[in-house]
Amino acid sequence: MEHDLSLSSLFIDSAASLGISVTPEQSKSFIIYLDQLKAWNRTTNLTSITEDVEIVIKHFIDSIAVLNAVDFEANSLVFDIGTGAGFPGIPLKIIRQDLRMVLIEPSKKRASFLRYIVGLLRLQQIEIYEGSLESLASDFGERERAKYALARGIKYDFILNLSKTILSVNGKIVPFLAVPIDREHLTGRAKCENQYSFELPMGYGHRVIASLAVI
Repeated sequence: MEHDLSLSSLFIDSAASLGISVTPEQSKSFIIYLDQLKAWNRTTNLTSITEDVEIVIKHFIDSIAVLNAVDFEANSLVFDIGTGAGFPGIPLKIIRQDLRMVLIEPSKKRASFLRYIVGLLRLQQIEIYEGSLESLASDFGERERAKYALARGIKYDFILNLSKTILSVNGKIVPFLAVPIDREHLTGRAKCENQYSFELPMGYGHRVIASLAVI
């Protein structure tokens, strides 16, 4: 119990250091998420990060930092592409429950974990798409196009090539990066509206989260 309280305090304080407010109830959801991530990770390859503090900072805080990069429209549809163990989509959903989320993940085992944790946390308006972005785009049909496409651990060029299919008019790609975007690389394809540069708490590194408006 004391360990969970310590991690909860770490999470709340670390979020506050980035200007993000987290309620005790939300923090409780993150601790449940952390515990289940570690439990499943013993048999399913979900993450190479296994230490509690690193999970809190490198996965949870890094994920919700997107709130400082993008002013998400209320109730908008968000695609989290190649979400893996649910980052950044699930942390974002815990903080912004109004957002409608689609977690796109081709791995069957990881998709099983996503379904489990979404059910355990009782998250609403969140879909698990078990497949690749290419398969989603090729069979998009009458599916609603997303306002935002999150790209953490996946190259945004890949999403740009499919953006006309999966994103709405004025849709945005939100890449998580180690270094700022070369704006010249975007010429004629997208406009960089914002780049939020920040240091992860406790010296865990520099990060950049951008907002790219698709042209």
